[in-house]
Amino acid sequence: MAYAWLCRWPCATTRTDRNAMNRIVYIIGAVVIVLVILGFFGLR
Repeated sequence: MAYAWLCRWPCATTRTDRNAMNRIVYIIGAVVIVLVILGFFGLR
């Protein structure tokens, strides 16, 4: 039973790490898209 309790924590931390990485990737992607749009309107 103690072994099952120990196995749950690494799985939970990897999920939160993945969610944090996904958020960072989406934020960077959104910033890049906004910069491309602003650059497009700035050139015209």
